[in-house]
Amino acid sequence: MNSKTKANEQRHPMRMVVLRTGLKPDVLRAWEKRYGVVAPVRSDGGQRLYSDEEIERLSLLTRAVSGGRAISQVAKLPVRTLRELVKKDANAPRFTPAPILAIPSDSRESVHDAAFAAVESFDSVKLEAVLRGAALRLGIDAVLDGVVGPLLLTIGSRWRADLLRPAQEHLATGVLRRTLNWMMDDGHLPADSPALVVATLTGQTHEIGAMLVAAAASSEGWRVVYLGPNLPPAEIGVAAERTNASAIALSFVYPADDPAIAGALRELQAAAPARTPILAGGSAAPNYASALSAVGAHRLGSIGELRAWLNAEIRDR
Repeated sequence: MNSKTKANEQRHPMRMVVLRTGLKPDVLRAWEKRYGVVAPVRSDGGQRLYSDEEIERLSLLTRAVSGGRAISQVAKLPVRTLRELVKKDANAPRFTPAPILAIPSDSRESVHDAAFAAVESFDSVKLEAVLRGAALRLGIDAVLDGVVGPLLLTIGSRWRADLLRPAQEHLATGVLRRTLNWMMDDGHLPADSPALVVATLTGQTHEIGAMLVAAAASSEGWRVVYLGPNLPPAEIGVAAERTNASAIALSFVYPADDPAIAGALRELQAAAPARTPILAGGSAAPNYASALSAVGAHRLGSIGELRAWLNAEIRDR
């Protein structure tokens, strides 16, 4: 502590912060790590302890984000400014947030079911409210792993079985794209944060899987260079070189049997800086196992495996 006042200031454990602000612990930790929104002290046992002012600040930030503000835009604002901003947003119709819908249970399954019901009913407003509300309550990681991933599988399987109309699939894709863009906002990451180039190769036109990867990497403190779908391998390699990327991540969803992928992977390996790891995932990735193995790519079967790889890479830096 820097002063007697601060030394005597009452401090509260994380459970009190969660109770007063509605933030989930993993969201709180992510905001601290990525944006430095507060700087809690540690008890002798290593427990985070927060001041009343820090709790107020976190509560205001939660309200600002719930009102549609990006956390990166408000993270560094002083408490006084945040009070004024939240008050202004509350009185401005253009900043009125979509309602955070009441879901009977905050289980991942219930959120998934509510989201898919919104897709079936062509309700894009409800779908976005369900996903954003769940991210605020459960945390981004929980929603990426337990809601968005399974929702993509459900939508894909229903669409292929002609149980979902193309218009419904397109509606869901548009909302997921907006929501994942919101989640992958990397704000004020440190300049030395490792960079991850994320894309899909030429012919791979489905990008939501790549955006899922980008959002997960961003939540782990990686600086994401998102290039989008259907990109020539040489361009991905140039991007990796220019951004000094620590890795390249590719998503494979559709088509699942493109004979040109093996050559594209070899071209990417030649264009990228030497020894740059290539990560590969997506529902079609197992179909390209031999081509991926030939270039030494790491095939990851889930977002959890991706997160583990990224964290291990940071520890080894």
